[in-house]
Amino acid sequence: MLKTDENCTYFGVNYSFECRTNDGESFHIEVSPERVSLCLLLLFFALSTIFGNGLVIVAVSRERYLHTVTNYFIMSLAVADCLVGLLVMPFSAVYDSFSYWFFGPDFCDVWHSFDVLASSASILNLCVISLDRYWAITDPLSYPTKMSPKRACRLIALVWVCSALISFPAIAWWRSVSEPHPSGECLFTEDTAYLFFSSTISFYGPLLIMVFTYFRIFRAATLQTRSLKQGQKLVSSNGEGEVELTLRIHRGGGGSSSSANGNTGLGRTQSQKGRQCSCVRENGSSRLAEQSFGSSDDGDPCALLQEAVAPDSSSRVVSRNLKNFSLSKKFCKFAKEKKAAKTLGTVMGVFIICWLPFFVNNVLMGICQEGCSQSPLVAAILTWLGWSNSAMNPVIYACMARDFRRAFTRILCSCCPRSCRKRYQPGWRGGIAQFEPQDDF
Repeated sequence: MLKTDENCTYFGVNYSFECRTNDGESFHIEVSPERVSLCLLLLFFALSTIFGNGLVIVAVSRERYLHTVTNYFIMSLAVADCLVGLLVMPFSAVYDSFSYWFFGPDFCDVWHSFDVLASSASILNLCVISLDRYWAITDPLSYPTKMSPKRACRLIALVWVCSALISFPAIAWWRSVSEPHPSGECLFTEDTAYLFFSSTISFYGPLLIMVFTYFRIFRAATLQTRSLKQGQKLVSSNGEGEVELTLRIHRGGGGSSSSANGNTGLGRTQSQKGRQCSCVRENGSSRLAEQSFGSSDDGDPCALLQEAVAPDSSSRVVSRNLKNFSLSKKFCKFAKEKKAAKTLGTVMGVFIICWLPFFVNNVLMGICQEGCSQSPLVAAILTWLGWSNSAMNPVIYACMARDFRRAFTRILCSCCPRSCRKRYQPGWRGGIAQFEPQDDF
């Protein structure tokens, strides 16, 4: 069976086109059912990436209990991953499936620029998230002042500026000094200097930072877990003027944990090096807890503790001040930080598995140049393996973070209220499933 039009001849036997450009160049396009199925599968993967990361963006935007600094970084990561699914994957799906670039040489450069921009921003956002968790776990007392929302916005802006600098300007320069693309092809630069520079900024540098930070996080979590099991926790100290906070737990006989009208004693001791204060709360014959604070500042933490447990204070003031020094709150906060570190450690592990083969191959191709031959199939597999990292991140959040699971459920239930009413009948009120937010990140 033979069909013709102005430029192409279609052969129905082998599902192929023989086409001729306006310049007289001929090319062959195979449109077999297998290639069409592959294209549809890759497009579905791109759509899934957009959907998953779109849920993360909507969740952080809508749910107030997700408005934390870490989640702002995660939202920036989701924006980068969403751009990969929206501007990069669909065009590559068509190109890799039919082995022909239908979109012209100019858009080829734009496509490569968006590829480098979104992929680099995704990796750099993961690096910033690892630094954020490192500061939160290793220095929890000063973390809120170190990582304010304004500073977080500056870091996010820096991530996108760095990603833009190694994408659009660099590829525009490369296009100006290189030969035009062959017809129907969209080739990436093989310039050795650019491949080394972009790989270092986009992957190897962030990888070293993430490995270092997660090693320190793991070490700090191990030490603090051991301290908590032993009944003593040192939150922060460097021995020379830094604020020191040590929590000691003493389990005695009966007696409630606090009593507004009970007998509460306060013992106070001071050391020679700086100030150190021990606060012992007693109720009857039971010794409940001892808290030790040290400082080299002019402020007196012991006076603060005395005021917190002063017998003549009202029950409301006592309960409010004691809440600020609650052991259970500090233990819960540490447990949440540790859980968040595990979640983001999983994100980093998936990131390494997805992107390491691509960037190793990228550097090898830059070194070998014409001396190394590579199958287009292998190059496509390594590229899509790297892009799959953008689809995996929302899945990791949904599986490991309760807050994101609940936010996703609320969003989906607002779109499909009838199905949610059947599944979440006990918690259904007014068309939206009701949940109590708990901060896992």
